[in-house]
Amino acid sequence: MEVLLIVAIIVGIFMLPRLMARNPERELQPPVHISVLTGKMRFAILVSLLWPVLTAFFMEPWNGRWPLFSYIGVGPVALIWGIYWVFSGFRKERK
Repeated sequence: MEVLLIVAIIVGIFMLPRLMARNPERELQPPVHISVLTGKMRFAILVSLLWPVLTAFFMEPWNGRWPLFSYIGVGPVALIWGIYWVFSGFRKERK
């Protein structure tokens, strides 16, 4: 039991300074950019949520009009966000 205690103390003596030392490499790395939602992006998200709700209100898809609702209500939102996703990928590729 005493031998294990001595080994634990020795390991602690050698490992503790390494764990507590600061790495200068971490401080030199550029900060991570956090994506901030702009006003245009917030407006686009709001319209994306309201468009299917409003089309559902007028078309009443629960009465058997699901295919038409998917084309008119959900289709344009999915298409526009898909186009945005592709173009943003091309912009990131250029940078």
